[in-house]
Amino acid sequence: MIPYLFFFAIQFILASVCQANSFTLMTWNFQWLADHPKNDIQRTAKDYQALKQIFLTHQPDVLAFQEVNSAKSLDRVLPKDQYQVFMSSRTVSEEDKFNGINQFTGFAVKKSISAKQLSDISDLSSPAASLGLTSHYQQKLRYGAVINIKMNGNAITIANLHLKSGCFYPKQLSNNKKKACRTLNLQRQIVQQWVDNQQTKQVPFIVVGDFNHRIHQPSSINNGFISSFANKPLKWLSQNIKGSCLAKVTKNNRVYYRQYKQLIDHGFSSVHFILNSAQQIQFAKHQVEQYQLSDHCPLLFNLTLADT
Repeated sequence: MIPYLFFFAIQFILASVCQANSFTLMTWNFQWLADHPKNDIQRTAKDYQALKQIFLTHQPDVLAFQEVNSAKSLDRVLPKDQYQVFMSSRTVSEEDKFNGINQFTGFAVKKSISAKQLSDISDLSSPAASLGLTSHYQQKLRYGAVINIKMNGNAITIANLHLKSGCFYPKQLSNNKKKACRTLNLQRQIVQQWVDNQQTKQVPFIVVGDFNHRIHQPSSINNGFISSFANKPLKWLSQNIKGSCLAKVTKNNRVYYRQYKQLIDHGFSSVHFILNSAQQIQFAKHQVEQYQLSDHCPLLFNLTLADT
């Protein structure tokens, strides 16, 4: 009897430890979330309520958001009494933000989780200048927001990206002819430097967000969109997610519906994590028809920080 009790006690302890080290992470581009008269995407109170209901259905421990103009706009989607919000430092950069509306990155973290904001990857705004090259054109692109959270006393660094749009296919990126592709390739170098730095420090880290690119990561870790140290391969968290995001598109005062079947939102992590599940939260047809949601469906990851 005692051996059986001992076995179940060990199983209970292991399960408790795993649960303490597990968390959910959502990445969601809200498509110009802003209460502003010049915004092309105008939302009613019911639209905001619909977005909030989708969020409340899942209530992730950590939300990495893109295309949010202000914390005030985000408060209409989140239960602000339960989450702490960290906006990108670009919100206070007169040099890199626009007058009117902006697309900021940032995080919302449950108040029960210890979290602190780290320095943004601000070089992503003007990557050519940051790398000492001649800029192709004036740029004020999105910063990569970065936070540090603690799970059961263990520190985890998370970077949230919103990369240059307009270079969606690997062949375009490889040819490097379009201005958007040249910019995205330069941003890749900066992201790569950040990843290399994290791997050198051997710390648990995650990179998520809107990559604005249909990544086809090859098996070789040296030729992917993001590469990694040979002895510390990256995990491609979104690799097996099947995209099927229905979105409403308004063009020339006409409404269209488009099904996006290839992901441009992605997630990668260091080897420190076990991926328990990964999914795209897809909108129902009646939701898209009735409400102004987003042209991105959120991705939701359930992760466990494991011993390596």
